[in-house]
Amino acid sequence: MSHTLWYTRCPVATATGVALETGLFDAEFGDGTVAFRNIKELGRDRMLRSHFDHHLDDAVREGGAVPPIWARSRGADTALLGLTFVRDSLAFLVRADSDIARFTDLAGRRCSLPLHPKLLTDFMRANTERGFLCALAEHGMTATDVQFVDTVIDNDFKQVANPDTGAGRKAFEATMFDHETQALLDGRVDVVFTKNVQPARLLRLYGDRLRCIYDLLDARDPDHVINGNPRLVTISGNVVREAPDLVTRYLQVLLRGAARAAQDRAATTRIWAAEIGVEPQDVAASYRGDYHATVWPSLDEAMHHRLRVQIDFLHRHGYLERDVDIDAWAQPQFLAEAYRRERIAPR
Repeated sequence: MSHTLWYTRCPVATATGVALETGLFDAEFGDGTVAFRNIKELGRDRMLRSHFDHHLDDAVREGGAVPPIWARSRGADTALLGLTFVRDSLAFLVRADSDIARFTDLAGRRCSLPLHPKLLTDFMRANTERGFLCALAEHGMTATDVQFVDTVIDNDFKQVANPDTGAGRKAFEATMFDHETQALLDGRVDVVFTKNVQPARLLRLYGDRLRCIYDLLDARDPDHVINGNPRLVTISGNVVREAPDLVTRYLQVLLRGAARAAQDRAATTRIWAAEIGVEPQDVAASYRGDYHATVWPSLDEAMHHRLRVQIDFLHRHGYLERDVDIDAWAQPQFLAEAYRRERIAPR
C-alpha cells in the first residue's frame, strides 16, 4: 500500500535541499510505494501553519530550530531524528555614514527587534534577541546598555517557506531582513541583526550604504554562535509508530544528500543559493570552513548540548510555554540504522 510523506524545509543549508535538487528522493521512492510530496500542495495557508506547528500526520521537516521546538513544547506529536550545525554569518549592520565604528559604540543606541504579528511563532524575533544578547555579553555589556525598538513587519513568509526551485533555479528573492534594513536606512533604528546568507546579500546590494561592525562567528564563547540552530530533522509521530522502516529510508536519503553535498562544494553552493533565494557568492561569503560538508545529521553529545542551549534560551525568554525534554523527543535508533545501512560511520 502506498504511503504519502509530506515534506517541508526552511530556506537554509540542508541535506533535504541537496537531495531534492539532485533527484535522490525520486530515486529512493520512485517505485510507487511512497509518495514524497511538498506540503505546499495542501494549500498555502495550511502549508504555512503545518510548517510551523507540525500538526500534520505523515510529515517531515528539516530547518531552523525555533518552530519545531515551539511545536514540541505545545505538545506536537513529533520525533527528533537528527541535528545539523552550519556556521553561518550572524552580523550586525549599521549605516555606512553612522558614527558607530565598533559594537561597543552601540551603548544607548536603538537596536531593531523585529515583530511579526502574522507568524505563529516569531522565530525571527527570537533569533534577533538572542543575537543581540550574546553579542552584548561578548563585549561586557547587557540589555540595559542599549535601546531595543520594535520594528513591526507585516509578513508571513509564505513566499520563502518550502520552495521547490528545480534544477538549481532561484525561485524567489530572499527578503527576510529587507524591512529592518529599510528601517535602518531610513534612520528609524541604528543597528540591525542579520543572519545566514543575508548579511552578504545586503552588503552586495547596499554596499555603499551599509557596514558590518561585528559578526558573532568571531565570538569567544562557542555557545554564542548558537542562533536558530542546530537545525532539526523532525517527523510526525505516527510515521514512527506505523512505518518505522520508512523513517530509516528517509534518513538514508538525507545521508546521501549530505554525501553529495560534501563531494562538490561548487554544486552545493549553487543549490543552497537557489534554495535560500540568493546568489552563490552570498553563500560562499557567509559560511565558514568546509560548509558544504556540514549537513550530516547527528544526535551526538555536542549537538545535544547545542540544542539544550537553544531550548533554554527560548524557555527563559518566554518563547516557549513549557520546557522540552530532549531525551523523550529524540529517536536516535533510526539515524543509527540509516548510517549502518549506508555503511557510513556516524557523525
